[in-house]
Amino acid sequence: MDKIHTIVSGNKWFKLSGYLQQAEQNRAKAIATFGGAYSNHIVATAYAARMKGLTSMGIIRGEKPSVLSHTLENALSYNMKLIFVSRTDYKDKQRMQAMHDPDGNYYWIPEGGYGIQGAAGIRDMLKAVPYWDYTHLVTAVGTGTTMAGLIQGALPYQKVIGMAVLNNQNTITVEMEALLDKQDCRKNYQIITDYTFGGYAKKTPELINFMNKTYQTVKLPLDFVYTAKAFYGLKNYLQNAELSEDSRVLFLHTGGLQGNDSLSPDTLCY
Repeated sequence: MDKIHTIVSGNKWFKLSGYLQQAEQNRAKAIATFGGAYSNHIVATAYAARMKGLTSMGIIRGEKPSVLSHTLENALSYNMKLIFVSRTDYKDKQRMQAMHDPDGNYYWIPEGGYGIQGAAGIRDMLKAVPYWDYTHLVTAVGTGTTMAGLIQGALPYQKVIGMAVLNNQNTITVEMEALLDKQDCRKNYQIITDYTFGGYAKKTPELINFMNKTYQTVKLPLDFVYTAKAFYGLKNYLQNAELSEDSRVLFLHTGGLQGNDSLSPDTLCY
């Protein structure tokens, strides 16, 4: 169970906080955002909106399936209006925003909380832990917002490592660095793209076996969309990298365990 919030879990509360404050300052009564069928961001936004007494809308990538993912069922239960669009239309977010909110009634949060506000929330999150005791900060990378926040908060002797979980190898570095200033871009960081396991929300028997073994060994629950891939990548990195004996690694578990509910009941041992 997440110690911060069971639904707006992991990094989600911190990425959303700045946007929600801005929506409140703008006296917005509704918020909208974008995401896929297994998006932790969609669920977190839907629940956070309900907590704030706001209505919400999610633009969902892909045609409406005959059976909704558990993620989308959850979002519906939190009163989010779901609008399904083709993958082609989804790419043109400005047009989707104009089409589905012609009167400007919604405060729009970028997909995944991507943006300066989202990164700032992650930077503030670091203050909750003694991060200065660590030489390496590791996280899963989707939009790059969380990694950007870690880099902004990183100290000169620290290295930030991002494990990409999407097949966006050609764009992710540019998108992440767009959230950094010149000074932050000179810090020590690396994005590793070898552990996507096929791309967004894709999985293999090897990944599932790793999730079960990890839980059986150290009682750490992971989700197959983000954290399992990142932790798998971290394990391989530690086995192959030549780290000094005094290295200390902080792994940021970004939450999102609700994604596992879409798996068959006998898939995981937790």
